[in-house]
Amino acid sequence: MLTDFLNAPAGLALQAALVAAFLDFAFGTFAALRDGVFALDSVAAFLRKHVLGRVLPVGLLAVMSYLTGNVAMSVAAAAALTAYAAETMASIYASIRVPDTGPNTAIPTD
Repeated sequence: MLTDFLNAPAGLALQAALVAAFLDFAFGTFAALRDGVFALDSVAAFLRKHVLGRVLPVGLLAVMSYLTGNVAMSVAAAAALTAYAAETMASIYASIRVPDTGPNTAIPTD
């Protein structure tokens, strides 16, 4: 049953969300170390915010839609996973881009 779910579209989407969460964590940690702002407590905040706050609820929705065959749940899970993917891709991009610190090109922050 678990193998069937993991091979179904909902299971593949859940696996992709977990991979995206890991990549976001890895690139975010790299960026924080690169910029000298890494704090160990941010790891717990990431797990609480991303994994428990986003991936787990959407994952449960995907599992329930698979088990019940409910089309509305499937659509909701697909929409939520798509939104999470877009948000996570933006976060990864923000982590890997090099900050512009040139005095003539940097955007003022004050």
